[in-house]
Amino acid sequence: MSRADATSRRSQEERRTEAERRLLESAAELVGEIGPSKVTLAAIGDRAGYSRGLVTHHFGSKGAMMARLVGVVGERFQDDLIISTAATSPMDQMIGFVRTYFDIVSDIPPMNRARLVLWADAVATPSELRPAIVVADREFRGELAERIAQGQAAGEFSRDIDAQGLATTAVGMLRGIALQKLLDPEVDLDACRREVEQLFLTRLRPAEHEVPPE
Repeated sequence: MSRADATSRRSQEERRTEAERRLLESAAELVGEIGPSKVTLAAIGDRAGYSRGLVTHHFGSKGAMMARLVGVVGERFQDDLIISTAATSPMDQMIGFVRTYFDIVSDIPPMNRARLVLWADAVATPSELRPAIVVADREFRGELAERIAQGQAAGEFSRDIDAQGLATTAVGMLRGIALQKLLDPEVDLDACRREVEQLFLTRLRPAEHEVPPE
């Protein structure tokens, strides 16, 4: 491959990446503004400054685009979580997870707002997007359960905890708070965060009978 061909290919890939980013952001904005059922590929293309044909070319269908949106939000949150909890103790990782979640909810970006709206819509209305939502939720819970299990293996968390059960409970609690905040701006997120952190600290600490004698 010539240098000119390589440069042209990189340029095409960059344009494709930029187009996908703009289209997904536009889709997220529209989902948050008018709800997923009213969003059309034409409206997404128009918001992003592209044609409907380009939207179809990139994603194939509205359902596929919404599924990609769900996946991107999950990937970004995982990246934020990894950065915020790197090289810390298991307990610090869990508290960092909670604080990262509340930081996002406190000034929620359009993509995260759209993710919550799509999740609620998938619960209420059977759709082709539901499988993607289920997969994303399982990955989210699985990541959290793995961190809990690692803390147990290190002896820092109680062995009495069911890691998957606590992860599922935690995700449900955090998402419920986020949904309440979307509905009611007066929800006190700082107060909620403190209570969630205390619940984690209380539940995760090993009981006296689990602490080995010095």
